[in-house]
Amino acid sequence: MWLTRISRKSREAQIGAASFAAALMLAVAFILSGLADSFEQPLRDGRDQLRLSPATGEIVIVEIDGRSLEALEQWPWPRGHYATAITELDRLGAEQIAFDVDFSSRSIPAEDERLAQALAEISQPAILATFRQVNQAGEQQTITEALPLKQFRDHAFIASVNVDPADSGRITMYPNGVVTNGTPRPSLANMLAKAGGEVDTAFRVDQAIDIMSIPRISFIDLLDGRVPRAAVAGKQVVIGATAIELFDRYPTALFGVQPGVVIQVQAAETLLQDRARSGTGQWLVLTVVALLLGAHLVQQLRGRGGAIRGAMLAAIMAGVLVVSALALDQFAWTYIALSGPLVFLGAFIVALRFLVGVVNLQAARFTDLASSLPNRTAMQHALKQKNDPMIAAARLADFGEIVTVLGVERIGELDRVVARRLRLLAGVEEIFRLDNGVFAWFMSPEHCDDPEDAFASARALFTAPFDIAGERLRLVSHFGSAEGSIENAEDASELARQRGLGWSANARALHEETQFRQRLLGELDEALESGAISVVFQPKLQLEENAIRSGECLVRWVSPQLGAISPADFIPVLEEKNRIDDLTLFVLREALKRRDEASALGKPLNLSVNVSAQLLADTAFIAATVDLLEATATRSVGGLTLEITESAPMKNSELSRVALERLNAAGARISIDDYGTGQASLNYLQDFPAQEIKLDQSFIRNLMADNKDRIMVQSTIELAHALGFDIVAEGVEDATILATLTDLGCDYAQGWHIGKPTVWSEFVERLGQQPTLGVAA
Repeated sequence: MWLTRISRKSREAQIGAASFAAALMLAVAFILSGLADSFEQPLRDGRDQLRLSPATGEIVIVEIDGRSLEALEQWPWPRGHYATAITELDRLGAEQIAFDVDFSSRSIPAEDERLAQALAEISQPAILATFRQVNQAGEQQTITEALPLKQFRDHAFIASVNVDPADSGRITMYPNGVVTNGTPRPSLANMLAKAGGEVDTAFRVDQAIDIMSIPRISFIDLLDGRVPRAAVAGKQVVIGATAIELFDRYPTALFGVQPGVVIQVQAAETLLQDRARSGTGQWLVLTVVALLLGAHLVQQLRGRGGAIRGAMLAAIMAGVLVVSALALDQFAWTYIALSGPLVFLGAFIVALRFLVGVVNLQAARFTDLASSLPNRTAMQHALKQKNDPMIAAARLADFGEIVTVLGVERIGELDRVVARRLRLLAGVEEIFRLDNGVFAWFMSPEHCDDPEDAFASARALFTAPFDIAGERLRLVSHFGSAEGSIENAEDASELARQRGLGWSANARALHEETQFRQRLLGELDEALESGAISVVFQPKLQLEENAIRSGECLVRWVSPQLGAISPADFIPVLEEKNRIDDLTLFVLREALKRRDEASALGKPLNLSVNVSAQLLADTAFIAATVDLLEATATRSVGGLTLEITESAPMKNSELSRVALERLNAAGARISIDDYGTGQASLNYLQDFPAQEIKLDQSFIRNLMADNKDRIMVQSTIELAHALGFDIVAEGVEDATILATLTDLGCDYAQGWHIGKPTVWSEFVERLGQQPTLGVAA
């Protein structure tokens, strides 16, 4: 390499210049690609965490919360409730009353008149919400404004509540106001904070304002007269929805998904506390940093580099930049962008060290400097002189923990001690150090003939403890072997480590997954006919009657060659190779057969069958399923439920809708499985011909330990019932959870506490029974 042939001072200067150029190009590409902005967001979030501050308390939220919805029952509420609320707030001395509620449509005339009269009688005009909306008709797009009714506007101010999520989905920018149909409308936050702002401009919401510190009052407490005067006197009051059921929620940077009214108040607090700060762009900071570092490198090229080397200067500059940015953050002054400049400085340091390392490697090419053992390059060079030798590799388990005990400075000593022990096995062959905790050697012919014995001996070498730097350590090593490939031997040792094996041969590792898949596909047809694939049945408990009325069909596969195969292993393979339809039709036929048998015994039964999402797009499968359902529709009393994963309707909504409608019309109930793990809402799913929702077991198992899961389950049950869905809870593992689900009004429960999957003869005996499941403590 040419850098090794010039003077040390010139070499350092030219390495610095090359590192600077590479780092600058990377930083420019980083910013131009948009990655800088993507990385800046988590940096901003972390910095905001360091400067969290409370709200002023001057703005109070009156929550339309779950408790209020339950107490007042009817929704939408009669507008007389709002009239009562603002009259009470006015009596309590609220300085300003604002609504984040849509009053653009008419309701019962008498109720509208009550609200209009209350707005006219309070001491200060209230603020009513309006929002701009986009209307699409074909290729025509119009923008209209949803204004409150005129009878409300006569005695109120109008404020815009429009917010626009960023590409990340979060609310980061907030408009000062909007113009609709030529009419400027100030935003609600600006009016609450009494702050001006140019319409159609925006400011950044300060995410460091702790929204949990915003004072809140339940709407029902206000209506019932339980709010003290001190809670609202002289303050701005905003009435808005916080109940999960009302779906007015947005993601925030630090506090998760929050109601829209909370976002409005956080934006108002930003203006009220004068925390709407500007920021420096990536380019400005990068330019300043690059000029300072470049000036130092120019001096170094001229032979006047001074005592501070380039890497140290870059590290100091990065530290000063970060400290300066954090200091300015604490005063809510200018925001300094860090991602682009830090990438530049970090890339410069990495490039500098890399080039120095390359140069040093040329000077000591075949030797590991710390241990003085021959290195990978030396082994690769020796490999060229041999004819496809068998290579053995040894890998120390938990190398990181060993280094923690010994210290980094002792790694070389560790390597030498391990190498001495391995030479007892390798004989005259050298021990090469390939990587941290990884060693290799060329196996002797006698060991190649009996690798099992060779690696048993190798493991025995590690039985006795190692004395290293005054520490007695017991080291565990895993071994691998491969013919003619250092990398394959390393991979084999890693496979042995991952699987807890003494040793592994790389050839087996390379082929075993492919062999498994091919064997599985080759056995499928025979397994369906021979009984190697069978169906077991897991009971579902009807909670209101405390009786087993239904069950789920589950597949078991016991292969003569492969043994018991988990569904988690064979179902993805069958889906990938488009063979899942054969398995599903097999289970459907078994389910319909067993349903008819139960009916003949006078035990009406509904059985559930899982249907892969990809099958909804398979017209042949849908047609075959419809034929099966129609052919058995009048044979028995009972039913069949098809369980579709929550994400299935969202992948191709129109195609999925048509398929599900055909299946539903043929007599199948449709169940949405694993609800809560995807992005679909119940409002979205109610447009599909589904009758049942299965709550994912991840929510059920934490029901007693995690209050958030309990709230989610309770609200889902209530909303599902309102929309006409039955609810099934899966993963019920104890009596306490079962009792809680019963209290919450769940319809069905499924899990090992109810019953494990079992063969048909045992399952059918439980049908209609009221099982004794234990009592919750």
